[in-house]
Order: sequence, then structure tokens, then C-alpha cells
Amino acid sequence: MTAVPPTPTPAPQLELDPDRGVLPAFIGYGLLLASLFTGGVSGFIAMILAYDRKAQSGPVPATHFQFQLKIFWICFALTLAAGALCLGALFSLLGSMPLPHPLIHGQPDAQLVRIADAWPRPVEFQIWSYGFEMHPARLPPAAAFQMTVATLMLAGAVLFSWVGPLFGMIRLMAGRPIGQLRDGIV
Repeated sequence: MTAVPPTPTPAPQLELDPDRGVLPAFIGYGLLLASLFTGGVSGFIAMILAYDRKAQSGPVPATHFQFQLKIFWICFALTLAAGALCLGALFSLLGSMPLPHPLIHGQPDAQLVRIADAWPRPVEFQIWSYGFEMHPARLPPAAAFQMTVATLMLAGAVLFSWVGPLFGMIRLMAGRPIGQLRDGIV
């Protein structure tokens, strides 16, 4: 008797069947890339698509949908935190600015009330009927720190919202998962 050698099983191929989730995964990555230009609306649509298709897709696209959800939520959290820091910086700036006083019968009020006495030599100017004084070269340290951190957070969100989908698209085109498959085989 001659032994018949077992036939090797072919490597799994990437299926472009929309029912298995590959095409929607590509669409999701495209929507995530466009979210920077649409104010996040297309990213929100990509999140809904990923939640909808994750359970009904094949094992490789399911990892990509999970990655798309991570991209969306990380960018959303970074943008939300940066917005909160910008709001805190605005309050810091407003706390160090003087309160405006309306002109009394066309004459500026003799005294401007300060919220915080932080600027040594203020510059006086008027906008419509309100007089202001402020030192243009000095920014409160808390506001400067908050704006710096907010800028870094927004830069990280923008970078991640572009690098993440591009990386995912490359992996998806190669038919490779992101991370572990459901059964533990990569």
C-alpha cells in the first residue's frame, strides 16, 4: 500500500463578500479618514457601521471593526478632553481680564474693575461703548498650560485619526487581522 500524502490546506484568502464584512470595513476606514473634514459626522457613521457589522462579519473583518471602534472612541475622548481644557483656559483668561463698564453719557467711566490684578501696566481700549484694559503680552500661566496641553491632545487625535485607519486599511488589504482573532489564531 502506498501512502497518499495529505494535501495542504490553502491559506485563507480575503473575501470581498459584503456579507462577510470586508467591504463595509473598507468603507468604515474611509469614513474615519474623512471625519477630520466632516467635523466628526462621518466618524460617527463609521462607529454605527462598526457596531452593526461587527457581530455578523467574518473573523478578520471583526477585528477591524473592533479597531475602528477604538479609533473612534480614542479620538472622541482626546477631542472632548481638549475642548474641556480650552474651556478652562477661556475661564482663566476671563478671570484675569477686567470687567467692561459702559460709557456714561459718552464719557468713559473713570475706573475699571478688575477680576484679578495680574497685569502691571494695562493698555486701555474701547469696543463700541465698553472700555477695557489689558496687557497684551501676558497670558495667565494656567491658560497657557491648558492651551498647550489641549493643542497636543488635538494634534494626537488628528494624527491617530489618520494613521489608525491607514494602518487598518493596509492590514485589511493584506487579509490580516488587527490583534487576535476570536479563536486566538493570528
